[in-house]
Amino acid sequence: MTSQRNGGSAPEKTTLLGVVLMGVALLRPLYAFKENRVALGEPVTLFETGVPFGVIAVCVLVLLAGILAFAPQTTRVRWAKIAAGLLLFSSLLITLAVSGSAAVAGTEFARVTPSTGFWLGVLASFVLIQGSLHGADVRYSAKIAVGLIPFLVTFVPAIAGMLDSLAPMQEYYNRESRFVSELGTHLWLSAAAVLGATVIGVPLGVVAYRRKAAERPVFALINGIQTVPSLALFGLMIAPLAFLSREFPLLRAVGIRGIGNAPALIALTLYALLPIVRNAYTSLAVIQGSVVEAGKGMGMSRTQMLRYVEVPIAVPIILSGIRVSTVQAIGNTAVAPLIGAGWLGAFVFQGIGQGAPDLVVMGVLPIVLLSVFVDRGLAILISALSPTGLREAPT
Repeated sequence: MTSQRNGGSAPEKTTLLGVVLMGVALLRPLYAFKENRVALGEPVTLFETGVPFGVIAVCVLVLLAGILAFAPQTTRVRWAKIAAGLLLFSSLLITLAVSGSAAVAGTEFARVTPSTGFWLGVLASFVLIQGSLHGADVRYSAKIAVGLIPFLVTFVPAIAGMLDSLAPMQEYYNRESRFVSELGTHLWLSAAAVLGATVIGVPLGVVAYRRKAAERPVFALINGIQTVPSLALFGLMIAPLAFLSREFPLLRAVGIRGIGNAPALIALTLYALLPIVRNAYTSLAVIQGSVVEAGKGMGMSRTQMLRYVEVPIAVPIILSGIRVSTVQAIGNTAVAPLIGAGWLGAFVFQGIGQGAPDLVVMGVLPIVLLSVFVDRGLAILISALSPTGLREAPT
């Protein structure tokens, strides 16, 4: 907006940030060439990759983004910056794939590891794209399409085998069957934790609103749980569950033990309670008494009030709490392996223990992508279920 008022003399700060990040990325190694899994690696910058079209494309796109930062921020300029960000990401990935494949050709154990230059370049692309989309008059469907392009640009070369030289991909191929199993476990246990928190949290929120005497104890309890570090909460589950498992063989028979999935699932459920309880409480608190009185004045029955007034207002707010809890649960499962559970976090700690950062990346990236997809999907659902007058573009 500042650029428009000043006739384009003032630079757009977000775009400049992206250009600066990419400028730093050009000075850092794009990847490290490793002769084997545990070798330190030899750094290779973008200019040393031997891929001229990649070097030219990245430099031209950075220069273009810098020029666009000083242009009036019209719709066309914003779309030009979005295109520059998408092309920048694509150029970096293709350059990495082509150069990496050439570097490991004819070797048995060699691999390339994306380095700081690549990750800073990806961040710069994200800044250019998101900075241009934010606040722009763009349909949400177009924003979704823009967001899917980087995943398609990555997915297609991966399926074609162009990314096989990358160390995280080689770690994946070595553990493919286990990865699929841990991913499935990660998904259904995270979903089970959020479902359990929803079943417990929504009634608690309603009780806290309906009965003022229960409000303070309910929120004191769930706020107290939230302040306990995740690792400590996982650890606190071990002793009582081990005792119950020892005293009651039936519990042990169904898989409830001091270590494993049971304590992790209980801890994740407890952590997921706060956003759900808080939003369930808020969903009722925002319904003004005048709205209820107006409904009664129109002759609505209690059932009609619930169906046409209370539920349409309450459900999107409750879903917003579930959205936060779901993303939180997917991320918190990364520490579950410390108490004997599996999940994707097992690869993270295995990589740390073995001094293999590529294995850590292989475990972290799916968690990040799952969080992003779940967050976006629930945002679309919340927008669709919101009353027309209150509907906003998902954020």
